[in-house]
Amino acid sequence: MDELIKQSGVDLNLVSTVATWDMVLVLVLSTFLATAIAYTYVHTHSGISYSASFAQTIVFVGFTIALIMVIIGSNVARAFALVGAMSIVRFRNPVKDSRDVAFLFMAMAVGMAVGTKFYVFSTIFTAFGCFIAVLFHRFGFGTIADRNYVLRLRMAAEVKDAVQQILAATCSEYTLVSVDPLARAEGGNDYIYELRLKRGVDYETVLDRITALDRQVAVSLLIGAGAVDA
Repeated sequence: MDELIKQSGVDLNLVSTVATWDMVLVLVLSTFLATAIAYTYVHTHSGISYSASFAQTIVFVGFTIALIMVIIGSNVARAFALVGAMSIVRFRNPVKDSRDVAFLFMAMAVGMAVGTKFYVFSTIFTAFGCFIAVLFHRFGFGTIADRNYVLRLRMAAEVKDAVQQILAATCSEYTLVSVDPLARAEGGNDYIYELRLKRGVDYETVLDRITALDRQVAVSLLIGAGAVDA
């Protein structure tokens, strides 16, 4: 503690001794690398939780962290001063996708590396991280092929047996969940089935075969939750 107080008293000037061109290089390189990360994020994103402001935030975080690392340098007093200043900031926007957190940490890591003059390491890390992100996106790493569906049919009772024959031919499993007779006044009952399609069979095939059976059949299909990447 005495050493920290002594250091604080000796150097209270927070102005960096870094050369101007070094600072320009840090800002330009960190912005470029963070932009590459943001570009990869945009083009590998899937689902409905995309935010353009988050992609821009990745770039801002990258060069801001780089500047912070330049200011801190090896000065412990500056580190504590910046921690105190940053502690008053409150972030209340929840991150909807855990993958977004990974890209944010990538930008922070790049900013820290560039700010401490590990230029080659930061460039290699950015190229490697973007390559892995593109590779995962290209081959769907971590996704599970879910072939579960919920099928709702409004049809006459006499068509039921023919529909179930189609389901038996196209589904590895199917279960009649409920029958709603209230729709009878509109021309039939409502039947709800849970389906698991056979491998190599898509839902469009099932729908085409059912609608070809009887044009009066009203069909609604709900894709299983596991098949939707939110």
